[in-house]
Amino acid sequence: MATADDVAAFRLLIAEPDETTYTDAELGGILDSAPSANSAAAAIWTQKAAAAAELVNVSESGSSRSLGDLQTKALNMAKVFRDAVEADQATSPGVRIRRITRR
Repeated sequence: MATADDVAAFRLLIAEPDETTYTDAELGGILDSAPSANSAAAAIWTQKAAAAAELVNVSESGSSRSLGDLQTKALNMAKVFRDAVEADQATSPGVRIRRITRR
């Protein structure tokens, strides 16, 4: 079960400093159900990218906002955490199974 410290550390990974979007209980549940914090962070960043998919860049009155870039940046963050999951899996010893042959 995810502790309050686990959730606080996870909030730093997903750039969610408060409970506006995700409550501590929700994040604790996500952490508990995920194989690792990195895979949970990748899932959250993918959700953020989906939420930002409809945003567009806006220019008016000499001011501009590049809201369309938010999705790209969220997808980049998701990739960072997916890559970390793959690196963890590559370095973990895992389980080796060999077939026994009798003669």
